[in-house]
Amino acid sequence: MGCLFYFQQMSDLVPLCFLRIWCRTNNSWLSFKTKRNDRYLVNPNGYFNELPDGSLTNINPRTAFPLHNRLPCVPLELLSERKQFADAKFVAVPLAVPKETMPQKIEAGLLQQDPLADSPFANLISADERYVLLRALESGIVSKSGFDKLAELRSKHGTIGAALIHSHICPWESLLAHCLDIRHTANIDPPHSRFIVHRKEWELTGEILNSLGCITRTHLEYALKIKREGNQAIGQILTAMGACSQEDIERCLSIQAEVTYLGNSEIALIGNLLIRQGVISEEDLEIALRQQKVARQPLGKILVSMGACSQSDINSYSQVYGSDFQSEVDEVNLGNYLLKTDSISRTNLEEALRIQERGRQVLGELLVTMGLCGAEDIENIIQLQREMRDTHKSGVEKLGSILIHCGKVQPTKIDQAIKLQSIGRQPLGAILVALGACTIKDVEIALEIQAAWREQNHQANNDRLGEVLIKQRVLSELDLEEPLLEHVRTERPLGLILVEHKLCSPEQIIIALNDRDAQRQASFLEFVFSKLQLKH
Repeated sequence: MGCLFYFQQMSDLVPLCFLRIWCRTNNSWLSFKTKRNDRYLVNPNGYFNELPDGSLTNINPRTAFPLHNRLPCVPLELLSERKQFADAKFVAVPLAVPKETMPQKIEAGLLQQDPLADSPFANLISADERYVLLRALESGIVSKSGFDKLAELRSKHGTIGAALIHSHICPWESLLAHCLDIRHTANIDPPHSRFIVHRKEWELTGEILNSLGCITRTHLEYALKIKREGNQAIGQILTAMGACSQEDIERCLSIQAEVTYLGNSEIALIGNLLIRQGVISEEDLEIALRQQKVARQPLGKILVSMGACSQSDINSYSQVYGSDFQSEVDEVNLGNYLLKTDSISRTNLEEALRIQERGRQVLGELLVTMGLCGAEDIENIIQLQREMRDTHKSGVEKLGSILIHCGKVQPTKIDQAIKLQSIGRQPLGAILVALGACTIKDVEIALEIQAAWREQNHQANNDRLGEVLIKQRVLSELDLEEPLLEHVRTERPLGLILVEHKLCSPEQIIIALNDRDAQRQASFLEFVFSKLQLKH
């Protein structure tokens, strides 16, 4: 939904601020979906777009939706009907509900009702004040319950905006941000940049591609999210993709940590692993080792129970030598064979032989017999040890490789995650192409249009706030001289200085900036489509 400028009847549009005021009044979410499959959600805190991974991202309504009477609006003709909700274009659900609660259909006519119709301001305020009051009500600066008090303050200060500012209900910068849909200033902003300067978001490559219909809003917001999170860990990307669970990641990170801990040493023995995994205590292990005295067992069984090798390794020796491993000679041959085939380490073999020589029972079996842990714990530890050993033997210790080795993620998913991780550090256009949202040619056209517009830069020097106010005959050049000097000297916002000197009302400043930015945006879109027509 590109930000075009509609001149339809109100029956065709729903102002976004009406939606958010409705959500605030009813303590609910609202959801609607466009015919381009962009799903939007509104709640008292703002406007959101649902991304392919199911997450929500905050959006600027002024760049995502068309304007009507200075207000970003939803064109009803562009919305799809949700057949699962009785062909609703809007559905709602309370903010705090049980998971099984179903969304309810909300008629568009209900959302189009004027929030100020039954207020004390209905026939009292000007169109400019009405705009400021709607935006203040939308953002929660004021509530309907406080309208009577606000009416008293307005009588004292002259306008709604003046009442909000001079009564310290809302700082100037915050009021301006709410009314122009721009970023709020923060205490961490440098002093020289704390006054609001409207970011020309519609000039960005992604917005051009969206205006031209090359990508959807969802494509754009998803690409922006990937770009912002380009340094995200591969485990986070895989869980966001739904390729594996957080538990899978944590377990494989544990394996990775074990491998890193071991370095070039041999793989830890079962007793140590059981302690590090929190299955048994050091005291449990000491007790088990003291009681580990039973009949001698075959070397192969000991090695498998230790997790030093698999039964298939033992079977491969049997296929070669045809031995049942009953004699000492056969077991020596078995040990040498497993060493030569790199199936076990020398440390594992030496430990197994010590167990056998002392006539001790295999530790894992003994721990289960003593009730210190379950057979499943031993199996898990043996499997973990094998995975560690295989990972260490292969020389691959990265999380992605371990996830594949453990059978938690398909190799193709790892490739996709790595691709997303890498493209996050690239320009937005490259990310959109990598996501399949548009073609390289689309991006090239958008960049050419952007460069041509910035080179032209026709509006840069003739629509500053002071000049706009002079053109609108709100101020004279003489009125502007002293405030401009103060603005340059103190670096405070010119609009605030004009309001403090009572040369302008807050509404006059806000409407002047609003109309200026709307004209800039309209001129830019005309330029975009004219350039596109020339190319075709």
